[in-house]
Amino acid sequence: MRIGELGSEHARAFQELRLAALRECPSAFASSYEEEHDTPIAVVAERLVAKPDRCVLGAWLGSDLVGMVGLRREQARKLSHKAFIWGMYVAPAVRRRGTGGRLLAHALARAASMPG
Repeated sequence: MRIGELGSEHARAFQELRLAALRECPSAFASSYEEEHDTPIAVVAERLVAKPDRCVLGAWLGSDLVGMVGLRREQARKLSHKAFIWGMYVAPAVRRRGTGGRLLAHALARAASMPG
């Protein structure tokens, strides 16, 4: 399994996994499947462009995206030492194999490397 930052080139795989997550676990996310299923792929691609204060990480098993987690640093000056995790999901077929823990470990390492 490989963990790494997702970029705009991963938009289609991310959108497919995100929609699967919203269908399977609707109460776990602020967004709904209905809100996101018609989102143009160009918009999804733009959301995946990493910036110094945010990124989306993915877990790959071969060529399949099987897990994801978003990380965003707080913008308010007094809170800029904090970051939060969003959109964490691991596909059912690879759960209980440490995928979620590896995603979170990478997210924590990325948060620690953020400027500020």
